[in-house]
Amino acid sequence: MSVGLTKWARLRIILVGLGLACFGLVLIGRFLQLQIIQGPQLREVLDREVKKQCPVLPVRGTILDRHNKELAVSTQVYSLVAHPNQIKNADLISRELSKVLGMSYHEIKKIITRARPFVFVKRCLTPEKEEAFRLWKEKIESRVIAERKRDDRADEDAVYLIPEARRYYPQQALAGPVLGFCDIDGNGLEGLECYFNKYLYGKPKSSINLLDARGRIVVCGEKAWDPDVMGDNLVLTIDRTIQYIAEKELRKGVEHWNAAGGMIMVSDPRTGEILAMAQVPNMDPNMPGNYSEAARKVRVLTDAIEPGSAFKVFIVASALDAGVVKPSETFNCENGTWHVNAKSVIHDVHPYGGLSVQQIITKSSNIGAAKISMKLGPKFMDEYLRSFGFGAKTGIQFPGETTGLMKNHQRCRSPIDRLTTAFGQGVSVSVLQLTMALSAIGNQGVLMQPILVKEIVSPRGDIVKEFKPRPVRRVLSQQTAATMLKIMETVTEPGGTAVGASPPGFTTAGKTGTAQKIVGRAYSHNKYNSVFMGLIPAENPALAITVIVEESKGAIYGGVVAAPIFKEVAAQALRVLGIYPQPDKTDSVLAKNKPAIPQHPAAPEPPVIPVNTADLTGFLELSKLSRQPETPAKPLKVMPDLKGMTMRHAMRLMSAAGIRCHAQGSGLAVSQTPQPGTPLEPGTDCVVQFEPHS
Repeated sequence: MSVGLTKWARLRIILVGLGLACFGLVLIGRFLQLQIIQGPQLREVLDREVKKQCPVLPVRGTILDRHNKELAVSTQVYSLVAHPNQIKNADLISRELSKVLGMSYHEIKKIITRARPFVFVKRCLTPEKEEAFRLWKEKIESRVIAERKRDDRADEDAVYLIPEARRYYPQQALAGPVLGFCDIDGNGLEGLECYFNKYLYGKPKSSINLLDARGRIVVCGEKAWDPDVMGDNLVLTIDRTIQYIAEKELRKGVEHWNAAGGMIMVSDPRTGEILAMAQVPNMDPNMPGNYSEAARKVRVLTDAIEPGSAFKVFIVASALDAGVVKPSETFNCENGTWHVNAKSVIHDVHPYGGLSVQQIITKSSNIGAAKISMKLGPKFMDEYLRSFGFGAKTGIQFPGETTGLMKNHQRCRSPIDRLTTAFGQGVSVSVLQLTMALSAIGNQGVLMQPILVKEIVSPRGDIVKEFKPRPVRRVLSQQTAATMLKIMETVTEPGGTAVGASPPGFTTAGKTGTAQKIVGRAYSHNKYNSVFMGLIPAENPALAITVIVEESKGAIYGGVVAAPIFKEVAAQALRVLGIYPQPDKTDSVLAKNKPAIPQHPAAPEPPVIPVNTADLTGFLELSKLSRQPETPAKPLKVMPDLKGMTMRHAMRLMSAAGIRCHAQGSGLAVSQTPQPGTPLEPGTDCVVQFEPHS
């Protein structure tokens, strides 16, 4: 019995073994058939219909403000690509795609017949074009299934969509020139996008992707947003809110004065961090091609301007620090006209006799500043001005910075060149240089290197590079810096050239300037830059702000045109920083009575008039008017109607009433600001437009 069972067991084992062997032989045969006989054909079908090799483009890093608010981001869009070597009927595909994309037949055919394995047919499709292409692919798939003609889909499968990153600026024009822009391949072309391109760009790769019937990638060899392909992020020192405030108020000021343009910079004088950089005209980096070159470049860094009377601050600070003058020392200001030599004359707007160093800044005397520069001497003047950073790049993290123009006064052949530098003529600086030099006064005499980028952060959150505040050098002693703040504070107090510059509850150490623009090789007689720069709060500066308004109409003086912009920006920016006004400051500032400053009527700062020029006749006439003694009647309580008056009559009337009058044009008065009947307060300015009588 046991022997029989053993035989049957052996038989079953043999039968099972033979069955498995036959099955194995069938599998091996089928495997050999697929791999050897049909292998090349099947691989061709796979490559043609579902497996595509294509590049994985890098994803640019994000640019953020100091509070990690997005300024420049990368968004996912789809691009249409093709494999020309897999397209057999280029005519048919070109006709079909021209209907879908709205491109010309010839343009598409030229692209898809190139001798390349991979081409872009259309980059960054709109959502509408993307959906139209997907519907077209579905239509092809439905037809193939219905007709069971798989080969008809070969050409269509060689055209499909891939995701890629597109640069987008969610705040539109906010800080547009500073951010810059990129080309379609994600390469930075201008601004921070260009300067930090090697960090932002990311790392391109290639991948094998599997596609579905609609030409969409269903299995991707690489993740498009993988950290390995993403660029580093930039964290700026810019405050998005303060940037918005600066742009808004500058634009309002430029529009109000019908000016050609303007620039403004806001920085922290203690660290050198730039909180805002704005300009008019501005540009939206989402559409850079719609703007001029002037709108695209960051003019506060790239353009050099003559600073006008604002430059007097640095001459006086240098002289005080060198010990060659004292704040109370008096200089003869020659009653408004100083004949330096037989050929050269320097003028002040108002005739002053003796003015102290402090009063020279308060009243903005060209003659006084020039005489202080003589005591300082060319050697010290060169050393101090270069120590302030003029005539050299600041080293900011940005392309295209100008050095400005700073003469070597020790080698000047003409002494007049040294004198005119004292009131900002014959020297050119960038708004950045001016702001950083001003910041040195507000930072106890220490010049800081400007910072625009705080740190570079990897996609995984690691800090790649950090930019910390860095002192460049000590320019002034702490005592000199403190003295200058006190002196500059008088500019914004009654009797100064910018009475209305301080927001209520704050004190401001500032300086006005009005400089003629150079047109060609000569100074223009009707184009000016109006300047105001200030440190606020004066007792412990948290902000350094420089405002430039170019070619304003109706008024030209920095205290009238630029100072109100400073006031609005400063007031709002301080609130953003959590610095609030002190109610007692307003009354105490108005009540100050500095005995060192005689109570002359408040005067606008003089425009920088080139010496020995043809237009000095009219300028001297205005100076003479202010010398004529007038016995004022009762102080004016409301603005009179000046229309129809001659310039001489209007100027006499306003001067007698203690009102500062800024005359524009010649002939008879045709318009005025404030309007007739407007209540007048102490220190009010008026602007009167004159036109020839017809």
